[in-house]
Formats: sequence, structure tokens, C-alpha cells
Amino acid sequence: MDLPPGVSGHLGRLRDGLLAVVELRGLYLYGSLTTGDFSPAASDLDVLAVTAGRPEAPVVDQLSTLHRELARRGGAYARLNCLYVPDGTLADPELLHAYWYGDRFTQWQVKVMTMAELGHSGQALHGPWPPPGLRDVSTGELRKVVRDELASYWRPLTYRPRIWLQDKWVDFALITLARSAAVIHDGELITKSQAIARLGALGVPPALAGEIGRRRAGEGPPVTFGQRARRAARARQIMAAGIRYLTASSAPGAGGTQL
Repeated sequence: MDLPPGVSGHLGRLRDGLLAVVELRGLYLYGSLTTGDFSPAASDLDVLAVTAGRPEAPVVDQLSTLHRELARRGGAYARLNCLYVPDGTLADPELLHAYWYGDRFTQWQVKVMTMAELGHSGQALHGPWPPPGLRDVSTGELRKVVRDELASYWRPLTYRPRIWLQDKWVDFALITLARSAAVIHDGELITKSQAIARLGALGVPPALAGEIGRRRAGEGPPVTFGQRARRAARARQIMAAGIRYLTASSAPGAGGTQL
């Protein structure tokens, strides 16, 4: 997948900066940029760096400076997220790693979904392909992970009515529901745009699906408080019903085909 020239140059500056700070074994891009679904208004730049070892505190300080300098360009460039994974640990979804997210370092894992996305449509910016240590993810494993996340993360959120007044939670939740359904029903990884196109099949009204699509394109329509409250109730209802169906033992989807 050819990258937009501006984004390609930005990622090149990241690569060059990392080479000056860490022993970089590989730098890998995944997500919307590699699936042709990149939205300059909404998409993050998702990158995984394989390094010789875990960055120590002085190196983390240098990396923080690098990321902040890159983020000064604003827009999507300020939404560059980079997970730093020591060589030899890429296949372990339990380990925590240094993760630049937003405007600071935190800790995060190489989730099974990340492994699947890397294997499905990742791209090397530096180093060998496939990434050293990247393992295959079966559809059976991915379905289990998706069901577990719906049950353990998303179901409790349906009992928190206030967050559903926010655009970002409505959009994130319903897009996630559609993408989860694609994995569970068909063993398929779909993009956010494809997910938005499938919202109607989950009971999302056309007006709300269109609103979500416009926000993703950077054209967010104004929403009154009354509309927001009604939308929150409907979105919570759809999410709760979808979770019940997709996590039921009788829901479609079984098997161990490799993605």
C-alpha cells in the first residue's frame, strides 16, 4: 500500500529519529494506513517498534522528546502511537511494554488483535518482514478474544449512561460492535469504513450511521442535548443487545482457520 507523501515523510522522520536513539530491529505500520481506510481527520498512525531491549529511563526521555517534536506538526501527526516491543517478546500478549500514546508514555500490551492486524495488513518501515517473532492468529483465537472484550470491557460500559452522551463513545462502541460481528460471524477483519456501512444490519438507524460516517470524515454535524440524550439511549440499547447476541454460546463462528 502506497502511503500519502506527507505521511510517508513523517514516518521516515520517526524511523530516522529512532535509529539515532535505540537499537531498532524493525518498525512496522498497521491500521487504517495499511488498509486504505485512512482519514486525515480522525485516524491515528499506529506503529510498532521492535527494539533490542526495553528502553531505560534516559532513553524514554529521548524518545519522549522525539515524539513531541514530531507531534508539533499537528493533525494526524499528533495522533502517532508507537508501541516499543523488545525483540523476542512479540508473541506474548500478556507482557506490558512502553507505549507512546497521545502525548505521553504509558504501558500497553501487544494484543492478539494487534498481532492479527499486523499479519493481515502490516507494512515494514524498517527491518525484515514479517516482524521477528510475529505468530499466526487463528480465527478461533481471535473470536474468543473479541467475545471476551465485548463481555469484560464493553458490557460494563453499557451501565454507564453518561459516557454515551459523548460522540467519541457512541462512534467507538458501534464501530467496534460491527467489527466484532465481522470477526465472530465470518472470521473477517474489516475497516472502520466497512463497519460503518454495516451498522444498519445491527439496528443502527440510517441517520445515526450517517452521523458517525460524517464525523469520521471530519464533518461532525451539530447535535442538540435532546438529540444527544435520545441517541445515547438508543446506542446503549443497540450495544447491549449486540453484546448479548455475539457473546452467546449459540452465536455463529467457530473453527481455527488462520487469518
